[in-house]
Amino acid sequence: MDHFLRTHVRMYDEERMARLCSLDIFDDMISFLRIFLDFCGADVLLMEKFRWNFRTWLCFWVLVSFTICLIYTITYSSENIFAIMDTLSLSGIALQGAFKRGVLIYMHGALTRVKYYQQKYIGVRAMYIQFCKEPDNNLALSKCVLTITYIFRFFLLIYAAGGLAYFIIPVYMLVVHQKVTLILHLELPFVDPRQLTGYIVTTIYQGVMIILAIAGILAADMAIMILVLHIFGIVDIFSNKIKELDRMVDCANVNHEAVRRKVTEICIIHREIIKYEEDLDECYHTTVFIQVMSSVSCLSMALFVVYMTRDWTRVMFIGATFFQLLEFCILGTALTLKNDQARIALYHSKWYLLSISDQQRLKFVLHRSQNAVEMTIGGLALLNMETFVAIMKTIYSYFTMMITFIE
Repeated sequence: MDHFLRTHVRMYDEERMARLCSLDIFDDMISFLRIFLDFCGADVLLMEKFRWNFRTWLCFWVLVSFTICLIYTITYSSENIFAIMDTLSLSGIALQGAFKRGVLIYMHGALTRVKYYQQKYIGVRAMYIQFCKEPDNNLALSKCVLTITYIFRFFLLIYAAGGLAYFIIPVYMLVVHQKVTLILHLELPFVDPRQLTGYIVTTIYQGVMIILAIAGILAADMAIMILVLHIFGIVDIFSNKIKELDRMVDCANVNHEAVRRKVTEICIIHREIIKYEEDLDECYHTTVFIQVMSSVSCLSMALFVVYMTRDWTRVMFIGATFFQLLEFCILGTALTLKNDQARIALYHSKWYLLSISDQQRLKFVLHRSQNAVEMTIGGLALLNMETFVAIMKTIYSYFTMMITFIE
């Protein structure tokens, strides 16, 4: 991965990418992903060799203890409404961890879907093996995997900065305000953080939890991006095949048998696109629902606590939660845009030069592309930027409602 990134100064230098094998770039990206998977004990790409190990169990018990600590802290701070809401805002992390990607490990989001992720990895890699020898498709796949790589580098920077901020905040509060502050408003049962020993134990526990959280989030977000954003490469290959068909029918001596085979290939690729999108929605519609619902509640409560207490140490948590919600909505929008690209490419093809039977087949494909599968929020609403704006309005409404109730 480092060799690849050093080799490419410009993000989309097509001359350089044309000399590279997209399969090699993909393998480098997967190797980088597996570093984080292995750190969390969730390297499902070991295939049949995958087993729960020490790191898997460590993350599991940290997640369980996190839930216990949440309940204990809420009970312990029952007299302070703002402390309760601050702690409840953290509960969204546990809920997302259980259903989404495992802030501490892929409890539901991956470990119970080992076979699914393994099959998808094999399928995507097979696509690279099949098309990396074709110059146009190799270039399309190289652009796709390079886009994912750069997005992941951005995610790595954001989450690393966010995690570092959590550790800097207690130091800042101690040096500037002479106030001992926990990293998170989360206490261990029967451990008094107001005493030196209890404070050290609680801080170490929270530090370990945050490190595991960052690794788990990065691994899960990258896995989701790899699956969703590869629709870019598949649709670009589909568009290239349509261009090849146009060149074939434009020839003076048309090889009708070759044209028929190309139309068949286009139909097969489009069917694979539809199946790929259906699998994505089936796999993630519950995950997305939990993500959206928990984000709405967490952001509303966290904003309220910051506004009422002026405790700006929680701003980083608000930013991270907002960023995760935005990430999913962008992925859903990207899927919609690529569906539009596939439909437009087919519509503008030279289908009118084909035989009647081939025209009928492409007509069916065009009709199917007008009702493309899109990612949804539990099947209740489309996952896109329009929904994101609606969600932000909902969060603001809840926030203002709570302020009005208190005042």
